[in-house]
Amino acid sequence: MTKVDKRIKEIQQRIGLIWEDKKEEIEKQAQGKNLELQEIVSRKVGKGKNQHRILEGDNLLGLQILKKAKEKFDLIYIDPPYNTGNKDFKYNDSFIDKEDQFRHSKWMSFMYKRLCIAKELMHSKSAIFISIDDAEQARLKLLCDGIFGSDNFVAQFIRKNKGGSGHDSKQIAVEFDYMLCYARDINKLELKKEKVDTGSDPKYRYKDSHLDKRGKYYLRDLDYKGSYSKSLDYPILTSDGNEIYPGGALGKPNTWRWSKEKLEWGIKNDFIVFKKRASGWKVYIKQYEFVDNLDRKRERKLPQRALIDFSNAKGSTELKRILQQDIFSFPKPVGLLKYVIGLIESKNTKVLDFFAGSGTTMQACMEVNEQDQGNRSCTLITNNENKICEEVTYERNRRIIEGFTNSNGKKVNGLKNNQLSYYQIQLK
Repeated sequence: MTKVDKRIKEIQQRIGLIWEDKKEEIEKQAQGKNLELQEIVSRKVGKGKNQHRILEGDNLLGLQILKKAKEKFDLIYIDPPYNTGNKDFKYNDSFIDKEDQFRHSKWMSFMYKRLCIAKELMHSKSAIFISIDDAEQARLKLLCDGIFGSDNFVAQFIRKNKGGSGHDSKQIAVEFDYMLCYARDINKLELKKEKVDTGSDPKYRYKDSHLDKRGKYYLRDLDYKGSYSKSLDYPILTSDGNEIYPGGALGKPNTWRWSKEKLEWGIKNDFIVFKKRASGWKVYIKQYEFVDNLDRKRERKLPQRALIDFSNAKGSTELKRILQQDIFSFPKPVGLLKYVIGLIESKNTKVLDFFAGSGTTMQACMEVNEQDQGNRSCTLITNNENKICEEVTYERNRRIIEGFTNSNGKKVNGLKNNQLSYYQIQLK
């Protein structure tokens, strides 16, 4: 048993799924040959600082070339075939239909090989996002758990991808698909958080003399019932000489949220409010908009939500607007990819999409750069079946760089700060 066979068996046992692992035709063709990239110089466009490239050819070979070159990417996004049985997944040059009893096994073998290399192209802070629907979501989740590790699972985004009366379900109108996200190392991944609009949050309703610096505030009870700590269970002296305790009496279960030392600091710096009620004294913390509880400036942020809304219809409209014809089914909308790219804090992100399709990822990358003056780069890999690479993936992004006249006859300026190179994968 080879090392590869042992690795496959180990992952299969770990996740409880079996699939047939056979060499694909492209692997047989490549055996004993050298993989090379040949640049098609005539297709180079743009002279900007942001460097992008398209690799035309089988993505398994393209991934192997990137691996051999020891390249690393900050972000990988892929939109693989969903394997619905409707001529969307080709394996060994044949479409896999619904009647193929091994269609799920073939799809998993196909994905396993590519995802294993993708993992090697990720550094410790990288993330991979994978679009999928119900046909293979469950198997893909388990497969990714085996390859990337279940501990590195970040989220399963649910994307509303359509709406209205038109749908193809006989029982329930399914208007969503998914996007799985895994980290290379969950402890090192830092995804951008969402800024909290405190200005429209009604709970920030009080003002004091610190408004200009600290903003408005709300009152948070200093009394806390949670894990007990003796050091946080102490008396507080009120202005009328009474001593009060958390929970009304010394001992479990209540404590104060702050230590005695921090409370003294809070009183001195006007972070504490005492209020006398009929039932007795209450002590509150002022929770400000613009500073933390140590009076340090802060921007309040929350993790992004996993429920997102990006319509496929918009993706189709965007592509038709650029190429002026309907030549690609269900392209992902640019907004979805801009959202994904925007989750990475760096403006120098290296992006990879090895199921490039219509080339949405590269357009999104260039548009995000234009918005924040970033220096992101994008690598796309796709085959040229039915001239998709030449006439869709490349042509779309060439027009984005050089400018084009849209389907309404309006001239759209190009994003000049980009350069696109085109390569063909060669077997020699």
